[in-house]
Amino acid sequence: MNHPYPGRASDVRRNPFALKIVVAALAGAGLLAGAPVARAQDAQVAAEKEQEEGLKAQPVNAVIVTGVRRAAQSAQTIKRNSDEVVDSIVAEEAGKFPDKNVAEILGRVTGVQIRREFGEANSVIVRGLPGLATLLNGREVFTSSGRNLYLADIPTTMLQRIDVYKTQGAEMVEGGTAGVIDVRTSRPFDFKGFTANLNGRIEHRDKSNTNDPQVSGMLSNRWKGAFGEVGVLAGLSYQKGNYHDEVTWNSPPEHPVAGNRTVTGPFDLGHVNYQGERMRYAANWAVQWRPVREVELFAEGWSTRIDHDAQRQFFTGHVGWNAQPWTPSGDVEWGQGRYTNPTYTLFPGTNQIDSVTATKPDGNYHFFAASGSQAPRDDSEGHQGAIGARWDITPKLRLTGELARTISRWKQEMPIMELLADPQTITARTYVNGGAWFDYPGTDMMSPDSYRLGAFTDNWSGSRGQSTDWRADATYDNGEDSFFREFSSGVRVASRKASYQHESANFVGAHANLPAVAALPGGAICPSMPLSENYGMNQWLTVCDDYMHANIDQIRKMYLRDGRTEPWPYSLYRNTEDTTAFYAKTKFGFAVGGIPVEGTAGVRYVKTELDVNGFSNVQNNPVPAHRNTSDNDILPNLTMKALLTKDLIGRFNAGKAIQRPNFGDFNPGESLGTAPNSQGIYEGNGGNPDLKPVIGKNYDLALEWYFAPTGSLTTTVFRHDFENYIVRRLGMETIGGREYRMDRPRNVNEGQLKGVEIGYRQFYDFLPGWLGGFGLEANYTYMEGYLLEDGKRNPFVGMSKNAYNIVGLYERGPWSARLAYNYRSQFVDAYNYRGLGFNLVVEPIKTADASLSYRFNENMGITLDVENITDRTYNDYHGIASNPRDVRRYDRVVGLSLRWRM
Repeated sequence: MNHPYPGRASDVRRNPFALKIVVAALAGAGLLAGAPVARAQDAQVAAEKEQEEGLKAQPVNAVIVTGVRRAAQSAQTIKRNSDEVVDSIVAEEAGKFPDKNVAEILGRVTGVQIRREFGEANSVIVRGLPGLATLLNGREVFTSSGRNLYLADIPTTMLQRIDVYKTQGAEMVEGGTAGVIDVRTSRPFDFKGFTANLNGRIEHRDKSNTNDPQVSGMLSNRWKGAFGEVGVLAGLSYQKGNYHDEVTWNSPPEHPVAGNRTVTGPFDLGHVNYQGERMRYAANWAVQWRPVREVELFAEGWSTRIDHDAQRQFFTGHVGWNAQPWTPSGDVEWGQGRYTNPTYTLFPGTNQIDSVTATKPDGNYHFFAASGSQAPRDDSEGHQGAIGARWDITPKLRLTGELARTISRWKQEMPIMELLADPQTITARTYVNGGAWFDYPGTDMMSPDSYRLGAFTDNWSGSRGQSTDWRADATYDNGEDSFFREFSSGVRVASRKASYQHESANFVGAHANLPAVAALPGGAICPSMPLSENYGMNQWLTVCDDYMHANIDQIRKMYLRDGRTEPWPYSLYRNTEDTTAFYAKTKFGFAVGGIPVEGTAGVRYVKTELDVNGFSNVQNNPVPAHRNTSDNDILPNLTMKALLTKDLIGRFNAGKAIQRPNFGDFNPGESLGTAPNSQGIYEGNGGNPDLKPVIGKNYDLALEWYFAPTGSLTTTVFRHDFENYIVRRLGMETIGGREYRMDRPRNVNEGQLKGVEIGYRQFYDFLPGWLGGFGLEANYTYMEGYLLEDGKRNPFVGMSKNAYNIVGLYERGPWSARLAYNYRSQFVDAYNYRGLGFNLVVEPIKTADASLSYRFNENMGITLDVENITDRTYNDYHGIASNPRDVRRYDRVVGLSLRWRM
């Protein structure tokens, strides 16, 4: 009889002392890699083993499975073998992905949608919902006081793969009603021996007109000796990115227009240039030690730092037709400019304004136009370190454990300065090239003499987060011949802290002794970046961002301030969240009519204790507010997988998940108005420490056909039922014997999301000659859902009913190429926008990207890629398409990368 673990007995006999030392160390440290990490490694190993066996079985003239094909095959194997509904993206080679960061690459996954702005993908939703848990190597990870990691902060050069779980097993960290994104970085034992790679990239952006460098590298090696086997890996990444996003906008349609109450039109129009420079530094490292085959210890870490300097160059033009008749008494405040006798035209067949021309009666009026310069300087960093171990006590019993520490902080300084202008005439069109066109005939908007200094706003804010996380897991293999094939259980104890605060009394109005704009020192006034399309006045003057930050103390004194704005006590919260979780899970298997069925059943118990601290406004005085709350949640999960044929799999998954509220939503502080508004109502706002976690009851039914090693057709029907969904809304409350209309986050009772996902992947190896290099990946997601609020069903904010990706692939010889197109249909961005009775709707978003690679030899290759080929626009509108709000344009990016590896 062969030993089930060949070589293990001899390893133990050769080095019994090492085993005793290691076991003693584990017991002393409480570290018996975490279960999700170990299982992620096992899944990768299984996928690679299947690939290798497939390669050995190929005929001599078969297409060699490397690069794109090998990555697709590995991802397909992981999906096929998983108990959960999962989609994976695997690196073609160590450190090689076609996208720059995790957020960007996730846009290619079935059911995942991303939004791009400020030079990169910056938000991710799964199946139309934001309720995600983000994991790094199976461990919870986050950015400052948030619940999730800002996924753009992880460069793809340090990744091994990404798993997007649509269902959640009992062993996984709780917190994702929509899904779980597990980002796995490389470890030294992922490679057979010494590995090194170096990536250099230069990218050009057309609207910012910049050329930015990016560089990354990794070294990894492993050694064997009397001490066992040791592996060490280290990776570094640097990315510099300038960007220019531009927006032209209309304010919401209102009336009366020039006294006519049947006509609607925007009271204001404007432009915004978002320009910035982001420098992102990242590092990861890992050490693995296997003194004997039964025992493995590891330590690994990840760090990132981001310096983001930006300027938002606003220009607001007031049309003036909403003003009352002019009287020559006193100064006129912002928003009350008086143009006389405006003339306008309507869109044919409507009462909506198309064009307008208006002129002021004389020069005694103020605030007809304003240039605003916001200058945010963001500084953030995040670190996570972990130590852990695996011990195979017997061939059937495995213990794993780890201890992790995560620290993250973020801070921002954002001064804002205004320049005011008094042009005599405005001409405007409300809908040209998708946005607002306007100009000021007779006024030179590039002359400092046309402006005067306006208000100054002194903003700052900061947040922090930290956690300590310990877990231990045990798995017992009961054998493939038993009904219950595996038993596992584990415990996780975590303590999380989060805090936030921002400034108070930050706004300072203009005063009589401010200097003239032309008298400011050199470098204080800058021309805005020109708009890429013709919107009339395409450039204007603004206060330079560098000037504001370099002279902030002098500017404060100029506005009669002494030093930095004090913190606002009501914005402060300090929360501590302690969680204790236990789970038990079994894998089972049986046959029905000759059809093998595999499955898992598990349950996770989670106790959450929350300690929240803040301040409330009591008679204009800050009074400390403190609350303690506790929740207990039981989260069952069931999966079943029927092997209908060798290549056809049916799945059913059902489970319960929770999503905890954002820490800021718990803020116990309240700000209460001391006088009623014009309707006689007292108003207030605050957080809600009594919020309950969102509960999601999730069901998935899938059919998956794997007709080739890199060929599959899959369909998944899903449904999510929600309880305690969180929305921010108004409600009447009695506080201190007085009725207040309070604006705070609240739980609503009911919500539901359902839909279908279809995915297809194939390489057409059967085609003759060079045609055999083509492949195609395509996926489609349909969703519909609602939240029941005040008896009304509204679709989820941000949910597109239809979304699809089409990726054409080619790989043959040294050449490989990729052409990708992404589409998502329109969605609602806000209901009852600003209380005006209509919704803010975003039009369909379409994105196209491409890349072309050539491999000089086994060690070196070059890639040319283009992002935003079609120069996409983002359009949203007030209720109906002929009432636009924004049209946004982004950089087209052309990148050239050189990659070396050995």
